Amino acid sequence: MPNLLTDLENHKRITIPLVLAGFLILLIVLTGVNTIEKILSPDIFAETSDKFLNDTFVRLGILVIFFYELIPFTFRFITDSGFFAGLIQEGVNPIALILITALGKLAGYYILYMIGRGISRILRGRDKELAGAEHILHKYKFFVFVAVPFLGSLGDLVVLIAGHERIGFLKIAPLLFVSSILRISIWIFPFMAQLQLVDLL
Repeated sequence: MPNLLTDLENHKRITIPLVLAGFLILLIVLTGVNTIEKILSPDIFAETSDKFLNDTFVRLGILVIFFYELIPFTFRFITDSGFFAGLIQEGVNPIALILITALGKLAGYYILYMIGRGISRILRGRDKELAGAEHILHKYKFFVFVAVPFLGSLGDLVVLIAGHERIGFLKIAPLLFVSSILRISIWIFPFMAQLQLVDLL
């Protein structure tokens, strides 16, 4: 009988869809159906593009958020939540902010990965093989890299090790990107609800 904790097929077929469904229900409860419909409106995306092209504050805020995500978690001594608040209040679509932030995170992970790979080249040389199939980053790849955006400094270390062990970045990038979207969404929608509450008060 397979171990339920390590049975990847069952998790892909049952656990992950249940978690995503629960997450969507939670978003709807926190933000409301009307807010969700507004966020997904094509007009809001067009308005965000227009603001980026014509509004200096919006352009600066979006660039700051993107480049902030390039910084490893360990070296983040200030927060960028003020820029998120300002951009949301300016009418920038939260979905656009989530995607921009996730792209910044992915770029930051790639930098860490390349640093790890550079260390590997210095210590091992160019001709060493990739990590074996039994390596934990291969065997539990799905769980490990989905967890990375939630692990802070430990997540940064995992990506460094992936580069050092020369795990193919293209294999882990989709997991990192989707998980980053989930991580940011878990934060940004309750944050929006707090902003709405403050406006009501």
